[in-house]
Amino acid sequence: LTLAKAQADVAAARKPMTRFTGPKTSPGPVPSGKSVVSIYSVPAPLPQRSAAGVVDAAKHLGWSGKVVFGNGNPPGWLAAINTAVTGGASAVVMSAGVPALIAPGIAKAKAAGAPFVDIFNGVPKPPPGLVAQIGPPEFTEGYRLAEWIVVNTNGKGAQILAYNSPQFSDLQVALRGFEQGIKDAGPSYKIVNVTQSPATDIGTSAGAQRMAALFEKYTEAKYIFCLSESWAGTFSRAVQQSGRKDITGLGTDGDFFLPAIRKGAKFVEIGPDTNEYGWFAVDAILRAMNHKPAVKYNVPFRLMDSTNARSTSGPAIANSYDYRSAWLKLWGKK
Repeated sequence: LTLAKAQADVAAARKPMTRFTGPKTSPGPVPSGKSVVSIYSVPAPLPQRSAAGVVDAAKHLGWSGKVVFGNGNPPGWLAAINTAVTGGASAVVMSAGVPALIAPGIAKAKAAGAPFVDIFNGVPKPPPGLVAQIGPPEFTEGYRLAEWIVVNTNGKGAQILAYNSPQFSDLQVALRGFEQGIKDAGPSYKIVNVTQSPATDIGTSAGAQRMAALFEKYTEAKYIFCLSESWAGTFSRAVQQSGRKDITGLGTDGDFFLPAIRKGAKFVEIGPDTNEYGWFAVDAILRAMNHKPAVKYNVPFRLMDSTNARSTSGPAIANSYDYRSAWLKLWGKK
């Protein structure tokens, strides 16, 4: 990994998302009178926005849609799925659930003839009945964040902290991409500590204290890979508690922290427009309902930092094209 390559990759990743990347082939006719239950697993911006995107897409098709909270734990996820299926949902979408932990619910939906789609937390061997897994190229996103550090340090090296999380398989893939990028950057770049950070660290005092302790122990580390922007609030509190204003956080996704970056927060994020996740999911549902083969989705992403955070006005990473119109055109709807 040369400095020139890192600079080129980061520059390309900073550019706006201006092109529809959905499938080229129609999913088939849109049936009428269908209903979708969209479940979000934990109370975080990513699953909430993607869950809302599912209902947004469904309503554009004339279907009914409902967003349901899965209570933040596997029993709650399964209860929500069970209620959706027994209530007659035509399809079910789970945002940021763990496929292995909801396999009984997926089987129940399959038995009822309701296509089941999982957004985020994709796995190599999904449970039977899961018709699609929607997510961005997490490995590449993690690698781009490593390249950002190379660019920011002008190739001169750095000590780095990193998080891992047992709950989120997609974020583990992002960490592997980040680790590979740091390895490829050469021996002057070193991850000096990798710490397990459970989802319960997100936005909590205990999580901020644990991160602040790392900042105080590793005073030479100027960067921390925080897995996801969901940890950005934890990062901000840790910076305040430790006084380490010289450290930069980096994470995938991007649903709420851009206003803080615009105000000077030292954070870098990379990810898709998570509202569009829901439209990819509904496309997968349509293909399953029409007995069409599943397709591999290309979910676009963008890197946001202090150089381009002001190029948009909202709190989240967002597309710069009308993706709704593009999807409706693909589906043959106005």
